[in-house]
Amino acid sequence: MSSVHWSRNTMLLNSLVFYPMVFLGGYVLWGKSSVIFWIYSAIWIGIFTLGRYLVCRRCKYYGMDCPTFGFSHIARIFHRDESKGFNGRGCEIDIVAHLLVLFLPILAWIFSAFDIVVSQYGTADHALMGAYVVLVLSMMAVHNATGCSRCDIIECRFSKAAKQNRSKST
Repeated sequence: MSSVHWSRNTMLLNSLVFYPMVFLGGYVLWGKSSVIFWIYSAIWIGIFTLGRYLVCRRCKYYGMDCPTFGFSHIARIFHRDESKGFNGRGCEIDIVAHLLVLFLPILAWIFSAFDIVVSQYGTADHALMGAYVVLVLSMMAVHNATGCSRCDIIECRFSKAAKQNRSKST
């Protein structure tokens, strides 16, 4: 199967939603719960390093523009690994880590209503969390539309190629 051509605009569009969302989540947590903020930061550091080591350095799009927020370029801090194929299991773990960290600010928001580990949210904090939720939903929609729904990496269960392969086998 031939590779999909990802445009720089696709990567930039995904990044335009993704990075403000990451920073907004951290900003809100910074003022509300240092424990959850440091957990949030540690998970993102893991995603940007360990996740790129396990997933992107084996990807055929390594070092190229792709819809993963510039991750394929970040992965260039590691040497490309062509000894094995794409790490589908690592990709699944990476996706789960993304989902968990995306919901940490929302979980802290819920905890604040019950005064558990988090300071009370004021009106501005609620507005920022509303913006955060909109950015999370937008990022998921944009990434799915421009990335997963076009991707030809069959080893990733969320890609178009994997879904087509499953429908053929049933």
